[in-house]
Amino acid sequence: MSQAGLVLVVEDEDPVRRYTVSLLEELGFSVLQAVDGVEAIAILRERSAEISAMLLDHSMPGLSGEEVLAQVTHEGLAVPVVLTSGYDRTSLERRFAGHEIAGYLQKPFRIESLDEAVRLAVAKRAQAS
Repeated sequence: MSQAGLVLVVEDEDPVRRYTVSLLEELGFSVLQAVDGVEAIAILRERSAEISAMLLDHSMPGLSGEEVLAQVTHEGLAVPVVLTSGYDRTSLERRFAGHEIAGYLQKPFRIESLDEAVRLAVAKRAQAS
């Protein structure tokens, strides 16, 4: 695992997921990938203690980001979540008001925004430990 931390990227669109993973690796993070919410929950069940932060796509087929968050909370798999979406932050904050969200990233995002959001989430995880 890298010095920067281990990040789980949950994104159903392959090009977006690959791009995000490459940016995170460039920033010094180790990365796990999930193509949907079901796979994300399975990975979290096995490795939540190791994962520093999760980048979670808001809208995916199958389990939505909201449903993944509900399941993660229900199972006590505490990992700081950075929500990614094409929607604006204000509407997401309203929609996810009942959930603990470490940050928001509006797509398309730049490497600087990704770096800032993920490092803040990782810092939250470190403070909780």
